[in-house]
Amino acid sequence: MINDELLKRFFSNQCTPEEARQVASYLQEHPDLLEKYLPEEEFLQLQEDGHFPEIVSQLWLKNIHQQTVSANSRKVWIKRLAIAAVTAGVLIGGALLLRNRDQQKMAAANPEMTITIPVEQQQLTTNTSRKAMAIVLPDGSVVRLLPAGTMIYNKQFRENRNIYLTGEADFTVAADKLHPFVVYSGELYTTALGTFFHVKALPGEDLITVRLNSGKVLVQGAVNKKKVINDVVLTPGKELRYYRKTGKALVADFNTRGTDALVKAGNNGAGSTKPDWYKFSNQPMSQVLDQLSNYYGIAIYYYPSDVTEIYFDGKFEKTDSLEKILTDLTLPNNLKLIRNDSGFIIKRK
Repeated sequence: MINDELLKRFFSNQCTPEEARQVASYLQEHPDLLEKYLPEEEFLQLQEDGHFPEIVSQLWLKNIHQQTVSANSRKVWIKRLAIAAVTAGVLIGGALLLRNRDQQKMAAANPEMTITIPVEQQQLTTNTSRKAMAIVLPDGSVVRLLPAGTMIYNKQFRENRNIYLTGEADFTVAADKLHPFVVYSGELYTTALGTFFHVKALPGEDLITVRLNSGKVLVQGAVNKKKVINDVVLTPGKELRYYRKTGKALVADFNTRGTDALVKAGNNGAGSTKPDWYKFSNQPMSQVLDQLSNYYGIAIYYYPSDVTEIYFDGKFEKTDSLEKILTDLTLPNNLKLIRNDSGFIIKRK
């Protein structure tokens, strides 16, 4: 089903090839929708910037630049060519347009924050839903991005582990002493080597907060390379509050009850032996997930508080797929199973 969310993902270059074909076909039948997502002036700018494949440029020269084309026909051909660009394998620069728009919004909300990642290497993610979004980064770190939050980071995210955040998010950081994990939020930037912390930097609000749940982080701040606060090392249970208007920074305790980090099951490696079947005798769900992750060599992420009172008694065969097993485990326990490129995420519905 073609809906507004799918159309937005399409123009953000986040669709699968099959979804892109379905949307392109749908747009051919409903070309007026292109006006909402790609105004004529932006389409014309794409042509000038050279973002089209040769076949589309040829169609453009043949059908748009002809002096006999009327204004109405011109608009029709613009829409047709937009669809042609998509079906030719180029998402009409929609991803570039939306990324530039979001970067402009982020820059306006955080004029002190300069993004140093080359545009072609940037991954931009915005949570447009009403629920928190769990994002597993290429290095194994996990971000819980709250609604309306936006972040930009390097697509590879191996050597350059910088994140530029507008909004609110939790970070569960994979340890890597050679490549620090840094979150930029307005004037502040928070560095961690392996920890769980929370950053809140909402557009238009005076207060930026950094909360540390576990591990250790270094919080620094600068505007135009000039320090705005003294370096602060936070310990678990501490919160730094920075007030933009006055430039004051305070460190205080915060209530850690109810906070929960997304953890990774197992020891990040496949088991040394693989028997034909496994049997669990009323074992805690966390132990079951650890064993399954090791057995299959696939990452499984979960919130401990979601599984703390769940036990499993059963058996699975070597021929069973991990997705089938996890589905059998999660459905009866009101848990949601999410599959992505990095593995599986289990969370409460």
